[in-house]
Amino acid sequence: MADDADLALLAGEHLLHTDLNPNNILISDGQAWLVDWAWPTLGAPWIDPACAALWLIAEGHTPAAAESWAQELPTWSRVPPTGLDTFVAVNSRLWTNIATDDPQPWKLALRNAANQWLTHRGS
Repeated sequence: MADDADLALLAGEHLLHTDLNPNNILISDGQAWLVDWAWPTLGAPWIDPACAALWLIAEGHTPAAAESWAQELPTWSRVPPTGLDTFVAVNSRLWTNIATDDPQPWKLALRNAANQWLTHRGS
């Protein structure tokens, strides 16, 4: 379980979308638009790429492939390994609780992806 010191690694002043599912990214004429800002927050700049990586895993990519994709983004260079471990652990608990309360297929997929990523990270 992440303690307060670990959670501090997620803090920051960057505006985050945090719900980068395939329906919230619209691509038109070579531009991408983020829509449905229902979960905006402030945090570390690498959190949105981590949120997208979680969706990649839910859509069938391996955790290693999702992390490899994220490494191509400039903000990913700022990810402290313990920060990513904390993000993954927190998301595993979050999506397990969400899927337990309301086991819709997409929520179960996110739970499974978060747990798969947690296993991959060795946590």
